[in-house]
Amino acid sequence: MKQSRILQKLGIEPATPDNFKIFIASLKVILQYSKDRSLESLKDWDAPVLPNLERLNSDEIKFIESKLPKVDISINECQTQVQKLIPQAKRKRFAAYYTVDQGTRLMACVACEYLDTFKNKKIVLADPFLGSARTLTTMIQKIGTERLQMVWGIEPLPLPALVAYAALLSATKGRKDLINVIVGDAFKKIPEALSQLTPTNLPKADIILTNPPFTRWKYLEKSYRGYLFKVINGLGYGEYITRKEASLQTLSMFLSDYALNKDGLIVSVLPASTFYTIYGRGYKSLLRKNYDVLAVIECASRPSFSEDSGFKEVIIVAIKRPNRNRLTVFAELNGNIEECVKIIMGKHKSNHEVNSFNIHDLPQFLDINWLALFGENKLRDIVVDVFKQGLKNGTLGHWKDVLGKRSIIRGVEMYGPEFFFIPNVEWRILKEDEKFVVVENVKSKVRLALSKEFLIKTLRKPSLYSYLIEANVDSYMLSIPPVKLDSLPEDLQHYIKWGIKSGTAKPAINAYGKYWYSHVHRQMITKKPFGHVFIPDKVDLMFKRRGVFANYTKEKIAASKNFYIIKDENEVTAKLLAGWFNSTIFISILMLLGRKISETWTRFLENDYLELPMINVSVIGEESTFKLCKSVNDILNTPLPSFWDQLNKEYRYRLDLSIAEAIKIENPEKKVEELYQILSNHKFNIQLYKT
Repeated sequence: MKQSRILQKLGIEPATPDNFKIFIASLKVILQYSKDRSLESLKDWDAPVLPNLERLNSDEIKFIESKLPKVDISINECQTQVQKLIPQAKRKRFAAYYTVDQGTRLMACVACEYLDTFKNKKIVLADPFLGSARTLTTMIQKIGTERLQMVWGIEPLPLPALVAYAALLSATKGRKDLINVIVGDAFKKIPEALSQLTPTNLPKADIILTNPPFTRWKYLEKSYRGYLFKVINGLGYGEYITRKEASLQTLSMFLSDYALNKDGLIVSVLPASTFYTIYGRGYKSLLRKNYDVLAVIECASRPSFSEDSGFKEVIIVAIKRPNRNRLTVFAELNGNIEECVKIIMGKHKSNHEVNSFNIHDLPQFLDINWLALFGENKLRDIVVDVFKQGLKNGTLGHWKDVLGKRSIIRGVEMYGPEFFFIPNVEWRILKEDEKFVVVENVKSKVRLALSKEFLIKTLRKPSLYSYLIEANVDSYMLSIPPVKLDSLPEDLQHYIKWGIKSGTAKPAINAYGKYWYSHVHRQMITKKPFGHVFIPDKVDLMFKRRGVFANYTKEKIAASKNFYIIKDENEVTAKLLAGWFNSTIFISILMLLGRKISETWTRFLENDYLELPMINVSVIGEESTFKLCKSVNDILNTPLPSFWDQLNKEYRYRLDLSIAEAIKIENPEKKVEELYQILSNHKFNIQLYKT
């Protein structure tokens, strides 16, 4: 088909009728501003796709010209539709989800307000991740061209880049001398352009309006991930990369920072996860160091500011100059864009839907999750009040200060749990004594006596212990040293051979090869994953199937990777910590600050826990220690209903009151009752959100 052949020659994919229609509509707009309105004249234009017109023969040129009068789609429609025509796999790879009208209007209005600070200076307007230029064209339509020195953008896909160029040409009334749209990878083009003193280099921007890609890191090719690290480190942002598994949006913001002038404005759509995951910590550090952060905005009517995006998103507004005294606005956009912009720019008094915080002086535990700073939040207010009182009294501190940075460790990771855990799907425990555990295969009825020399008592998964504080641990995991198979006891050899034959050991064999059966043992030696107190690595905020958060054991045992283990505590300390982790105050902190990994599931990593408030067991005194231990002992072996069903129960009240008294909160009875009331409403809100 002629349409497909033309698009293929021009490098536009996929070569579909809809894409051809958008191509023709873009050409029609561009031709309005050419000298003789001929396709021949466009071959010399420094614009996306247009130089490729020379690849077409005369028949193909005539075919295009015959279609121009018939096209009936506006350039605005092209800007919206072009992203939706990108194949799903490529759309996911490039994160081609363009900003919705409400977002583009907000971003453009903020930028227009900021123009006053430049007085009569002409500005450079840019978007390093251009898409179809919806945000930039919205801005230009508001300010005209008198204030523009240049508008530039970079887009990896040829057709969206052409649409963006045509839209910018239309918005500037044909001022192609102001426009530079580059087809390519921003992480390649920007470092090249801004580091070379050539007539074609891009000037740094005064205003950046962008919606960067947030493709999942795992979807990027390994070689490209390495290239991104090399680029960002080369630009001087290595100190802000917090993990080897980074996030593309934070690297995009480092690149945008590189492209932005001092005193420049950046307004960007970002996934909300940027502000509550460990991957975003580096970017938050950069913001605090180099920026005056005016606002973080969420949308009241929808979770995202991007078309078809499934992510929760926010818009950040920041000026590239440090300001430690600024109160950052955390506001909800509820439809009145002009009013919201005035609040952001400090020209309108805040209302009840707006909060202002100094991000330089946030309590460390609140800095974990900036989403907790939005809106009226009584749970946040009471948690902050409790922590401030406890910190002042010395009865609360940050975990890392109270227990130390090495007090928490992830449990054991194993490849092939149905081999390493005993009992498992094929083997049950018949009996045990001080030296051996006798197991039986449920199919073959073979019995083996496994020496406890190779067995470690272990918590397997949180759901098994979710209603008792003191866990009833009846499972083991194999810990076999790296010795030859034939030097191991005969029964253990038999079990290992079963693991190979059954396939249950295949993940370990594939991962470790020789001595695959020893990778758990190596962790025992290096991590020493033993303790009395255990907390799950993730938890359902609905607490439907959970009566306790933390588990306790009298003897020191190990745990799987589904737990964090609190290390090196004595029995009394362990009881106090079990009380703290199961208290309503601590569970409230989880609800407030947990990073959302689904609608209601939340999780913390080790570094997150180290920032959380922790009861200072060394200073609470003997009387408080006795009362708290007693309140824990009273329910240690009592099956507990789901957390919500415990509120206002006597045993829960005694536990929470003993915690409140131990940390010397003013009016502890009133504070506990107030917390129960807030949580009753909070439960309703969680359920409402889920539906």
